[in-house]
Amino acid sequence: MITCRKCNQTIQGKALFCPNCGNKLEQAQTSSPERYQDPFVLGQESESRGCGLSLAVLMVAVVVMVAILGLAFAAYYYGMQDRAQATRTAAQEHYVKGAAYVEQGEYELAIAELELTLQLDPHHPQALQSLNEARQRIEVRPTPTRELEVETKAAMMQELRGAYAAEDWQRVYDYADRLLALDPTYERSEVDMMLFNAFYRSGLQFVEQGQLKEAVRLFDRALALQPDHVQVMRAQQLATLYMTAMGYWNADWSRAVETLQELYRLSPDYLDTRQQLKQALVSHGDLLARQGDGCAAIEQYTQALQFGGDAAIEEKYAQAQELCSEQPPDGETTVDADGTPWPVGPSGVYVGRLVEQTNVDHSAILIRGRVLDSSGRGVAGTQVRIQAWDWSAIAVTDGNGQFAFDGLTNPVNYTLSLVQLPSQSVEAPGERGMITWVNFEQAR
Repeated sequence: MITCRKCNQTIQGKALFCPNCGNKLEQAQTSSPERYQDPFVLGQESESRGCGLSLAVLMVAVVVMVAILGLAFAAYYYGMQDRAQATRTAAQEHYVKGAAYVEQGEYELAIAELELTLQLDPHHPQALQSLNEARQRIEVRPTPTRELEVETKAAMMQELRGAYAAEDWQRVYDYADRLLALDPTYERSEVDMMLFNAFYRSGLQFVEQGQLKEAVRLFDRALALQPDHVQVMRAQQLATLYMTAMGYWNADWSRAVETLQELYRLSPDYLDTRQQLKQALVSHGDLLARQGDGCAAIEQYTQALQFGGDAAIEEKYAQAQELCSEQPPDGETTVDADGTPWPVGPSGVYVGRLVEQTNVDHSAILIRGRVLDSSGRGVAGTQVRIQAWDWSAIAVTDGNGQFAFDGLTNPVNYTLSLVQLPSQSVEAPGERGMITWVNFEQAR
């Protein structure tokens, strides 16, 4: 409520002018939240508060940026300090080596180490002095005289004889090489004799350790000195035969057996030749039995049993006898009307057999063939596995039952079998310039 000062009229509510006399009224001051406030003043107050807030945010951002820059500078500073310390440590290590070489008279090595020291630490206190000392000494080092050379060769020869007497073959090689480099003619017959015996006897040690490849290498070096030495030639032959047999292992059992039999004939007690030959005979027999040739398997098992009775081999021998009794006699077979032989094997089993080999006009190794059911039709989509040693690959037959392994690289016997169908595997020789044809035919 407001009273007009001019006409004393009492006015209810809010008004700027008196409705009685038109006089401009003075507004009463109140703390009520509904009092009128000038929008311009409110804008100034809001702007003041906004500026204050922006200034505070800016100050916080500046403080954070300064802190980050401080941390970065500290990290860089201490990193540089660590790198400098590591460089000084490396320089000191090379200096210690260089100083030691100076004391030992190895001036070339000393110069190399000390120069590296100065590259790492140009202000190293002792490196430059030691480097100059090493350079001076190498410049004034006397040229070896004839008498000194004679004494040096005699000393080396004495060391060589001592190493030979101690059977320290590596030292024999080292001193012999150094002596021959100094004078290839010095006591050459005696040096060659010691080298020859070192090669031979060291090779025998490698044989005992089963390191046949290294043994053969040393036997070859011995034969280079004495080409007709019978003992070394025999040692080389035995080691080579053993390595060859192991190369055929799991890849070509017939050749493994043949090679081990030759080794056994020459030296029955050579390493574990007996045990290896027995195992190879059994494995070859197992392969022949899987191929349906029980009669040939019997021969392998019989030879294996000569190296000692074994219940497992005897059981395999009995199974091979039963399989052999089912095979048609030599010269007889069961054939179709067109003369094609039936595969021999359990009914339903696909029996692998070698068909023929044909020439090609290049040196590739090719093995191809077909998978045929009991009526002679090709079986499509059949996986055929080829294997040699620990390598194997898979081919899938086409709509006519045909498969192919082209581009083989090793001329060895490969074992072929079917992955998804019951089958008897077959060995197919891989020969350069030849296609080996193999069929898997379902027994009736």
